[in-house]
Amino acid sequence: MVQRTRKIVWTSFAKESKYAIFLYWNQRNKSTSYSRKLNVLLQESLKQIVKFPESAIESNNSNVRLKILSHFELIYQITNTQIVVLDI
Repeated sequence: MVQRTRKIVWTSFAKESKYAIFLYWNQRNKSTSYSRKLNVLLQESLKQIVKFPESAIESNNSNVRLKILSHFELIYQITNTQIVVLDI
């Protein structure tokens, strides 16, 4: 079976959520250290999702999945050509 590579696309809402989370932790910890670690976790999880898009928890909509990352949830939609990050 040939595995197709899907492109990762962030919705504007998901980008804003990610920014707000990073900003909160930067201000709370007075450091960017945790935000950088969280960003690495996000990137590693997205690499795994690209390889195995249906490995996360299925929602009521079969094309929308939920991946648990530590204290956060990554919500994404699977299309034929993309992994669309909907929210964190």
